[in-house]
Amino acid sequence: MRIAINAQLLSYSDTYRNGGISRYIRHLLNAIARQPGQHEYTVFVNGEETVSRLRQEQGQAAQVAYIPVHWPENRPASRVLWEQRDLPALLRERRIEVFHSPANVLPEMLPRECASVVTLHDLAFLLYPEVLTRAKRVYHRIFTTRSLRRATAIIAVSNSTKEDAVKLVGIAPGRIQTVYTCIDERFSNVITTEEKQTFCREHGLDGGYLLYLGTLEPRKNILTLLEAYRELREVYSRKEKLALVGGKGWLYDDIFAKAQRLGLVSEVLFPGYVSNEEQLLWYHGASAFAYPSLYEGFGLPVAESLACGVPVVTSNVSSLPEAGGDSALMVDPLDSHALAAALQRVLTDTRLRQRCVELAPTVFRRFSAQVMARQTIAVYEKAAALHRARRQKRETTRAR
Repeated sequence: MRIAINAQLLSYSDTYRNGGISRYIRHLLNAIARQPGQHEYTVFVNGEETVSRLRQEQGQAAQVAYIPVHWPENRPASRVLWEQRDLPALLRERRIEVFHSPANVLPEMLPRECASVVTLHDLAFLLYPEVLTRAKRVYHRIFTTRSLRRATAIIAVSNSTKEDAVKLVGIAPGRIQTVYTCIDERFSNVITTEEKQTFCREHGLDGGYLLYLGTLEPRKNILTLLEAYRELREVYSRKEKLALVGGKGWLYDDIFAKAQRLGLVSEVLFPGYVSNEEQLLWYHGASAFAYPSLYEGFGLPVAESLACGVPVVTSNVSSLPEAGGDSALMVDPLDSHALAAALQRVLTDTRLRQRCVELAPTVFRRFSAQVMARQTIAVYEKAAALHRARRQKRETTRAR
């Protein structure tokens, strides 16, 4: 079967664009390259450099062909125009049988013979529109909603996201398959105690640190985390630093202003975007991981931290209980007192900390690349069969 994937949002840049959706696409492509099944893949990516980086990670994947398309990352309108105007003709030319958009939106004019699969990451634009810029809200309200209603099959990155699509967009549950995002294979690498100590020493973090890793943007609820961190220092007399690791996304100025207003400038680190390799050291070196997001489609950093054996405090809303499983502590994300108390517990509860270390391999296996690839390919095959059956039914009806 001929399958095409629109991987235009895969980015290797040192910005927030190399965040959640980009990492999902990268993990998916690497997983499929290792176990492609009986299919041929055409993958559209942004530029020759992206092709080169993928080939370095994958080696020679005979069943995967990469087609570079060039557009400036700081001009997303160029990408949208290409997806809507040029991409359908390329799919027709290559006689693609299944087209997968791994980032919420399908082209409006897909070839009639082509089944469509779309991955839905979240519906924040409907549930929390205030945390997005106006341009993002308008784009998703128009294109994501229409794509969900038109797709042959939908992949949701969590059961919570699937339920949101059913309730908010009216999608039939049978059209949606949950496929969890995988944890990258590099998380199985062993980081020695000496490596962790060296890393902490080089960053001035010998006294330990609490970690947040993700884009700096309103939905991540970092303002409440800063309030909880101040309470942790004042009420519980903790001395660990707080590292807010990640690229600047949008509407982030309040985060820096809040840290200054609370008198935490010398205690809070903003390392900015860090490479995939360095992320591992940030995770492993942390005393605890905090992720009090208001809403997540999945919440991969929670699973990644647990796969490193680091205790986690996260929110009890949306998909985060799925990512955290039985290992993470969960609190109301708007309750800074509960967040501070939970952080104090994961820092001091020896039994809980040891249990996180013991469960780390189980978390890694649960969100493995092999499972993600196998389940995604099964959705492709199901979508193709369903699309063929629908076309045959329409042709039979017309013949009568």
